[in-house]
Amino acid sequence: MRYYLFRTRRLTRRQLGTMQDWKMRVVFWIGALLVGLVTVSFAWVAEYCADLFFQMQRQSSLWPILITPLGMLLVTAIMRRTGPESQGSGIPQVLVVLKQRYHWLRPTFLSLRVIVTKFGLTCLGLLCGASIGREGPSVQIGAAIMYSAGKIGRLQQKYVDTSLIVAGGAAGVSAAFNAPLAGIVFAIEELAGSFEQRTSGTLILAILLSGVVVLSIAGHYSYFGHPEGALDLTHDWLAVGVAALVCGLLGGAFSRMLIAGSRFLSPYARNHPYRVVLLCALVVVFLGLLTGGATYGSGYEQARHLLSGESQGDWFYPLAKMGATLVSYFTGMPGGLFSPSLAAGAGIGNVIGGLFPGVSVVGLTLVAMAAFLAAVIQRPITSFVIVMELTGNRHDILLPLMAGAFLAAAVSKIVWLKPLYDSLADRLQEGEGMALDRARVVSTEGGDDKR
Repeated sequence: MRYYLFRTRRLTRRQLGTMQDWKMRVVFWIGALLVGLVTVSFAWVAEYCADLFFQMQRQSSLWPILITPLGMLLVTAIMRRTGPESQGSGIPQVLVVLKQRYHWLRPTFLSLRVIVTKFGLTCLGLLCGASIGREGPSVQIGAAIMYSAGKIGRLQQKYVDTSLIVAGGAAGVSAAFNAPLAGIVFAIEELAGSFEQRTSGTLILAILLSGVVVLSIAGHYSYFGHPEGALDLTHDWLAVGVAALVCGLLGGAFSRMLIAGSRFLSPYARNHPYRVVLLCALVVVFLGLLTGGATYGSGYEQARHLLSGESQGDWFYPLAKMGATLVSYFTGMPGGLFSPSLAAGAGIGNVIGGLFPGVSVVGLTLVAMAAFLAAVIQRPITSFVIVMELTGNRHDILLPLMAGAFLAAAVSKIVWLKPLYDSLADRLQEGEGMALDRARVVSTEGGDDKR
């Protein structure tokens, strides 16, 4: 009898978990809720800033000639003084700190200061018309929030640190797109490095909790609504194949130019940062004037208009959008590549759709959005899941989305072999950029992360 009671108590403790297990769960849950709150606030402020810029641009197309260069110079000045480690997308920084050999970078790349500067400077970039998105920064913000929650909660296990960072980054994607499935897939395909992390129920629950926060605040919505346009892969395979081929080549070329351009400008930017920023800003303004303002901002509005049929695309728009996104990234300002890539893909698909009579232009536009994003980041599952969730879980176009994304990702490897974010993470590891230099100083002054 005594043995039975002892064994029952031991089983109950095993089932319920230890105090440390519950402490870890609470930290995950609280961190996920905070990620959801901050990310939805980030989305609101970012959209408000973008709308404010377009209101000024509609009043006079000449306003960006003044606003864009001054705004980009201001972002660069603030970033160099307060938070250069927040430059760029944010996903490469998260990939670097997930590697154990670079654990000493975590206090710098995932600090509370990064959360504030990434949030504020991305919004300021959208306020001056830069061609950037907020999804990449949301990943770094989410990872930083979860990591900070782990530090405050005094969690000791090193594997928990890694799990917190993965969960935070994935929760950032989930909350940014209002797409929980995309967050889970992003954790599996881009961030997670082990089977245990990929199948962690706690990690998935954290992602879902952040999505619940967004759902409760912003409601259930699809960013691009429910565009009408189905494709039959057996009949429309040629159109899907052409769209995937073109998107794969252009997406691979975009990645190659981004890496090559960053390396080429890096030495000059170190010595003359404001000259580089001013030149890039003038290119953004020039492309904006040529396209009637279509290349400014994240590109969500332009993609929505193309999907709704309110506007017709041409070949110049996606090429100009790619160019504006490249030079915006060359400035080093915080900002992501997801939404500009979706917009460029929408422009490509809209043009190709007009070349195939009888094929749904809207359907092919959706395929090209997934295909171009997959070609840029070489993560096909994440790409087609994002497009599917942004358009209301359109299962009738699932197979063409999958085919286009996988084919484009394969084609892009011909032009640029390595995934873009891995290449950008390699640049950080090689010591390029002022963010890593600053991180070394912070680590030397404050000591490595010993937790």
